[in-house]
Amino acid sequence: MNRERYAALMKWGEDHSAQKKILCLLNKILPFLLAIIYGLALLLCTFVYPVLLINLILRPVLCFLFVTVVRYMLKFPRPYDVYNIMPMCDYHPGKMRSFPSRHTACAAIIAFEIFRLWNFIGLIAIVLAILIGLLRIVCGNHFIKDVALAFGIAFLCSLV
Repeated sequence: MNRERYAALMKWGEDHSAQKKILCLLNKILPFLLAIIYGLALLLCTFVYPVLLINLILRPVLCFLFVTVVRYMLKFPRPYDVYNIMPMCDYHPGKMRSFPSRHTACAAIIAFEIFRLWNFIGLIAIVLAILIGLLRIVCGNHFIKDVALAFGIAFLCSLV
């Protein structure tokens, strides 16, 4: 998206305060909801599939570390830094850590790992991961490429 589209989204948020509050609330709640699902999956896996527990822990940790290192090395600016706009939800100006989206990568790898064990719960987790990624874009925290690459990295990490 370009500056005009981000500015239009942020203006929409200003003009629709109730919807903006909902988006910002979802932006905070959905990662926690996925974390709760992940915690329950870890607990269940401990008792039902203990041999698979290592993958359920190791792949997300490796994905998190890889994305963190890439972000640190590349230091790509966020949309609100590039376009000098006020994002819809909480932000930290000058952070320079946009590419790839760590929220999205972590949500996606967790969803892929849960899907590997329990398809139905995994599908719910994948939908949550997609929503988390979309919210990162709509709220002005990430570019589309940040979220798309995060999903790609998570997918590749799930294959390791």
